[in-house]
This record gives sequence, structure tokens and C-alpha cells, in this order.
Amino acid sequence: MWFHSFIPKLQVGEDALDTLDRLACPLGPVAALVVGRHAIADGIADRVRKNLQEAGVASVIIQGPPGEPTLAECARGLVEARAASCSSVIAIGGGSVLDMGKCIAGLYYHTGDPGSVVEEALYQSPRDVQALPWIAVPTTAGTGSEATHVSVLSDPDRGLKQSMRCDRWYAQAVLIDPKLYVTAPPHVTAASGMDALTQAIESHVSVGATPVTQALSREATRLLSESLITAYHNGQDLTARRDTAVGSFLAGLALTNARLGLVHGLAHPVGIRYGIPHGRACAILLPHVMRFNLEVARQGYAELAAAIGLTDEGDPRAAESLIDFIEQLNEKMGIPANLRDAGMIPEHITELAAAALPSGSTRANPRSVSQSDAESVLAGLL
Repeated sequence: MWFHSFIPKLQVGEDALDTLDRLACPLGPVAALVVGRHAIADGIADRVRKNLQEAGVASVIIQGPPGEPTLAECARGLVEARAASCSSVIAIGGGSVLDMGKCIAGLYYHTGDPGSVVEEALYQSPRDVQALPWIAVPTTAGTGSEATHVSVLSDPDRGLKQSMRCDRWYAQAVLIDPKLYVTAPPHVTAASGMDALTQAIESHVSVGATPVTQALSREATRLLSESLITAYHNGQDLTARRDTAVGSFLAGLALTNARLGLVHGLAHPVGIRYGIPHGRACAILLPHVMRFNLEVARQGYAELAAAIGLTDEGDPRAAESLIDFIEQLNEKMGIPANLRDAGMIPEHITELAAAALPSGSTRANPRSVSQSDAESVLAGLL
């Protein structure tokens, strides 16, 4: 049996942001604006507040996280949203900002001390209670958080990164405005774009993949493979920005229904250990995990290679051509081929591999993964 969840409303196009007030009005009189520093610096937050005010919606600014949201940052946002008696949340920024906004909306009605509420939701599970409606306005093409019911938080005290999810946490609406992406610098475009491409590829071959999710994954892979390098070199290209954004959104829809794989299972402990941005860690790991998966995922990779025009699906080396393409794309965007320069040494491998095994992403990998398998993949990155 298949079960698929999708967000109710999507608007894509230049100046889509100008429709935000009309979407926010039915959600109540006070909106929590969770915004990243770039949305503030670029004047986006002020523009949105003005439009909302003219439409009769009051708003309170909640500063988004500078990196991956922590338990403390989400608890602080929850306190601020409750103090303002917010009726909705609007998150404007990259994936970390969207994750924080989603967390605030999802936990708003959970009773108890905010810090305890966030910790309980992260390490046990969110209670099945009403959530505030929220609207996602992404400004980077990467995590696909706008399309999912998942928030990923970091816990610096424990040295962990953990996800939590609830079916009530899908956004009421998603606005994709390519003009909001043009200020993302090349290194952010590369890392976030490779995160999205990894999600498209992993969800296509995961154990939870269905024909519906694979259709989304294929189109996401096509859009990202054709537009990412253009967006990297020319951030002002609105067509490339739109296509990377839509590709990221489609990959998010696919992964929230099909899950991911070993790349994401390893990327979390690797990113924490070496301070590597999540998307960059995914990009480095992806070709190595794909080679590990070849014996069971060859056909799926061949389908993607054909979808992006690398070769015919029947080519016996179609899967390898996709791996070659990923390695070449990484090289063009200055992403290294190993973790050695990041500081990984053989003595770290056992611990990193062990940390990846409990991950739901690792369990969704098309090829089952043992401790020695994970160690072997990591050893190839030295």
C-alpha cells in the first residue's frame, strides 16, 4: 500500500512573494516572521511586514538561526511566538530557517516549558496535536524543507543532529520566487544544490520509492542537473534559479514520502565531526555511496542517467555515467573528492560508521548497510 502526502498550495514565479499577504490573511491576525539574516539585510523582511500590515495582519520578527537550528534557538522562537499570540508562522530563508519555523509552528500548542517541549519532540516524538498553519518561502534551493513534514535540529551539548516529523507539520503554502535566490553566493548555491540533487537520487532508489515518488525524483534530477552549474556561475539567471528551486521542492516531496539513503546517514555525523556544511558533505559522499549501491541500484541510476540525457537506459555503463557526471559536477564547483582535507583520519572511521547505522536514512538505503560496509565507504574517502 502506498501513502503520499503533499502540501496544499504552491506558487512559482517571479514576484510570487507579492502574493504572500493574500495567503496569510485567512490564517489569522498575527504572523510570526521567522527570517534569516539575509532576508533582513536584503530588505525582504521589511517588505513582507509592510505588505502584511496593509492587509491587516500584524507580525513579529523572530530571528532565524545562523546555521542549523539548535534546541535552544527553537525554544527561544517558541517563547517569542507564544508571547505575541501568533496565529500563523511565515518562514523566509534557507532550509535551516524553514526547519526552525516549522518547529515553532508544530510545537506551538504543546503544553510545557519550551525547552522541554522541543527536547521531548526531538528525542521521543512530537505529540499529535494541532499545529499553527505556516507558509514556507525558501531562498535557497537545497534541503526541500518547504515540501516536508520534517525538522532537523542540532544538539551541541550532545554533539548530535536529529530529525523529528509529524504529519501535521506540512506547510499550508509554498512560494517559490526566483528573485529571492539571486543573492545566494556560489559556494552556498553549490552546497545546497548538491544536497537537493543527492535527495533526488537517493529517494529514487530508496526502499520506500514508488512510481509516484520516482517520477518526482526523476524530474528533480533533470532540473537540477541542467540548471545547477548555470546558477553557480551566474546567480542572476532567473531561469536557472527557478529550475533549481523547483527541483529542490520536487526532491523534497519525493524524500518525505520515500526517505533517503546512506549518504544522508553518513552526512550527519561527518558534518558534525568536521564542521562541513550538510550539502557539501552530501556532495562528497554521494559518488562513493552510489558505487557501494551499484549491485542493487544499477537500474535506478540508469533511469536517471537517461532522464538527464547522459546515455540510453540500456547502455550497460549508464549507471557509471551518472556517477561520473556527479564527480565532474563536484569538481566544476570546487567540491573536494575526499574527506582527508577536512581532517578525517583512519582512527575516526569506526565511530563515524557506528553513528550512521541507526539513522532512518541508512535503513532506507537500497543496499543493507553493516558496520563494515559503512567503514569501507568511509575508507574510500581518505
